[in-house]
Order: sequence, then structure tokens, then C-alpha cells
Amino acid sequence: MQFNYSDKNTPFVLSPESLDWYLSKGWYRMGATIFTTHFLYFKDKPYSAIWIRIDLQDFKFSKSQRKLMRRNAALFNTSVEPRVIDQERDELYKIYAEDFDGRLSPTISDSLEDYNGDTVFTTYEVTVREKISNRLIADSYFDLGDAAAASILGIYDPGLKSFSLGYYTMLLEMEYCLAKGIRYYYPGYVVPGYQRFDYKLRLGPSHYFDVKTDKWLPYNQQEIEKSGPVESQRSFLRSLVESLVARGANVELYTYPMFEAGFYDMWHEGYVPYPYILPLGQDPDGNIIIVAFDPRDEEYRLLSCQHMVESQIMFTPIVLTEPKQGKYFTDLLSIKAVLFRSSSTETMTRACATVLNL
Repeated sequence: MQFNYSDKNTPFVLSPESLDWYLSKGWYRMGATIFTTHFLYFKDKPYSAIWIRIDLQDFKFSKSQRKLMRRNAALFNTSVEPRVIDQERDELYKIYAEDFDGRLSPTISDSLEDYNGDTVFTTYEVTVREKISNRLIADSYFDLGDAAAASILGIYDPGLKSFSLGYYTMLLEMEYCLAKGIRYYYPGYVVPGYQRFDYKLRLGPSHYFDVKTDKWLPYNQQEIEKSGPVESQRSFLRSLVESLVARGANVELYTYPMFEAGFYDMWHEGYVPYPYILPLGQDPDGNIIIVAFDPRDEEYRLLSCQHMVESQIMFTPIVLTEPKQGKYFTDLLSIKAVLFRSSSTETMTRACATVLNL
């Protein structure tokens, strides 16, 4: 059975201990669901999703963090209470969304899928208000488990960016967790090569969830940039392409944007889950033969696949549109059989050469 690199669940009941368990496995809240993914797709390019957490057991705020907290505390009033969603907060959300570089839901309730408190998550919020006017200028929502907390949504007045309000509310979330004896703080994922999420690494010494070992390891930027889930696929498959080209093969590495199909179609488990594939052609029965590299098991896989023509209709035309640059394979594929597997580039080269009649 294929490992699910992207998966989700919509729980009807979620205990604090269950939330802790999900978070410890690299899962995270999205609306009313809880999900995980290890591959992302931004601007026609795959990236690794690296889930991080901060162990608060021996955590201490840095000198610069304490300075920011003291400066802002002199200017603003803050509080941490069970979550509230109202017109005042939605007005701030709307101001924030107008300046946000990306897509956001219309309201906070839509973003959290939290309507009139009808949610299985125990959500708290940090509010930041101007001392004189009492105007709400920043707000953040975080979920509490038993020994863990996850930062979910932060909004602020973009006219006050110099006060680092988004970062500030996360520090206040951590301060609350420290006071309550919460062990782990989960800020979400970071993305190697995509600096937009790097601010999370400034929160403190982080560990990342290693999909190969199913363990949390000290965050090591150089190691992740070398052997992250996407990076290792790209590196190993490029080596295989070079080896095959040296034998006279006419092959190229393709980006496969449909790798998240299983995340959206829960009725079918056999979709190809990898963002990079090496197509080798078709067999006599019309099955599509590809090579993928599995970053969890660290091995090449020679796969027999079929084109899921009827299922492909559920995906948006934007995903299926061939980008202008690079090689993209946009037929939706389902794995019929694993024909061969190996961790050796040389061994897989010989197997591919046999398929290609070289």
C-alpha cells in the first residue's frame, strides 16, 4: 500500500489527547478538517512542506523577543481568552485580507469553518488593542490540546507592520502555553526555497517532522535542502535521467501537478502521489510506465499506471493547463502495479533500459 503523503480527516469528536496525537504526526487544522501534506505546489513548482514544532519545556524567549514584547506591551493591551468571532474581528480580517498576497476566505468563520461555536476544536485567541482607543489591531487564533497547541490564524492592521504584530501574537500564544504547562507549540510548516514562511523559524529552536523516520529531529536547513521530500525526488530522478541519457535514452523528468488527487478524491487510494515522475512510454496493453522516487522509503519505483480519464474531470482547468515553461505531465494516473523497486540508481537504470529496449 502506498504511503499517503497527503491525507485529511473530518472528525466529529476530537479529544485534547487526539489533537496532540495528530499534531505529533505532522497533521494540522484546515477549517473543520485536520490534514497533512508533505508536498506543496506554488507557481507551477513543487515544494516540500516541512512541519515544525517548538519544545517549550526548557524554552526561553530571546533578548530580541523580550525587547519586542516589552515595547509592544507599553503601547498595547493584550488578552488571551476563548475564541470570539464577531463583526469587529471580521472588519479587521477584511482590512488584513486586502493587503494579503494570496487567497483568503471571506470571513473568519469561513476560514475556521467555525459557525456559532459548532466545532470540535478548542480554540483560544490573542487580542491586541490600542491602549487609548481600545481599537482592535491584531488577533490570532490557536487550538489547544492536552500537551500541545497549534497556531492557526493571525490577522493584523497592515498599517502597523513596524510593530511585527503577526509575530507578536505568536509570541503571546507561546507565553500563554508556557504559563499553562503546554509542552509543544506547532506553528505549521516551513517551505525550503520559499521564504514566505521563514518567520516561523525565528520563534525559537525548532524540530521538524522527518517523514523517513516518523520522528521529530532538530531543524537542519542544509540537510532539508539536500534531502527534503521534494528535494530528494528531484535529485535522484535527475541522476537516473543522466544515467539513461548516457545509455542513449531519450527521456526527460516531468513535474506532475496531479500528485494531490488522493487528497480530494477520498474514494480512490491508488493515485500517483509524487510531484516528479519519469515517463518511459506505454506497454502493449496501453498502461503508462513511469519511474518515481519514494522519499520515505528512499527507493526508485517502476510503476505501471492507467490514465483515470473519468476521474480527471473533477479537477479544475487551472491545474490541468500546461504551463509555458518546463515539462509537465497532466494526465491523472492511478497505480496498477509496482513492477520493480530499488534504492540503487545503477540497478534502476538497467531495469529502465530493459523497458526502453536499450
